[in-house]
Amino acid sequence: MDQGDAAVWAAGIGVIGTSIGAFGGYFAGRAQGRATVDGVRLQLSGQREDAVWQAELDAFAALIDQFNAARMQIGTVVAKFEASRRELRRLSPHGGGTREEAYAALMECVRELVVRENALRLRTARTYANAATAVRVQLLDVLEVLQAYCVARARGRRAWSLHRQFTSQMAGYISDLDAFVRDAQERFSRPRPGS
Repeated sequence: MDQGDAAVWAAGIGVIGTSIGAFGGYFAGRAQGRATVDGVRLQLSGQREDAVWQAELDAFAALIDQFNAARMQIGTVVAKFEASRRELRRLSPHGGGTREEAYAALMECVRELVVRENALRLRTARTYANAATAVRVQLLDVLEVLQAYCVARARGRRAWSLHRQFTSQMAGYISDLDAFVRDAQERFSRPRPGS
């Protein structure tokens, strides 16, 4: 082999080596790119799971807040209807509204509660959503008796039997709400599934 052939042969080997290196680099880069994409997908999946978990937690918190707001507003309504008209007139300059305004605020609170319950239903398992519905149904039972009690009080009757029934229904509501809150606390005190 003379020098010219050796130079051509060496150049050919160099081209082949460069080609092999280029192909190797291409495939290594492709593998690295695929690994990067897979890593980003995994990260996005984890972020999505975190966002879903946070949305569920927020929905539980909002609903529990609304259940408690209804509980407080029921107390306001009862206080208004247990007060005499004269007591209400004496208190009116200090704010707080009328009996009717207090009752209307309670109904608005319940409407908002239903909205928040529906939001929770979209973000959690059926078991938890059904537990929330059970508490709301208990609240509606309270409101049914409360309405009859308020009508009787507005007509000037003492309505002791309705008051006892209301007190019993309210105790059931508070008990169910407390159990719902405990279950939510237990659920969200554990680490997020998949983490």
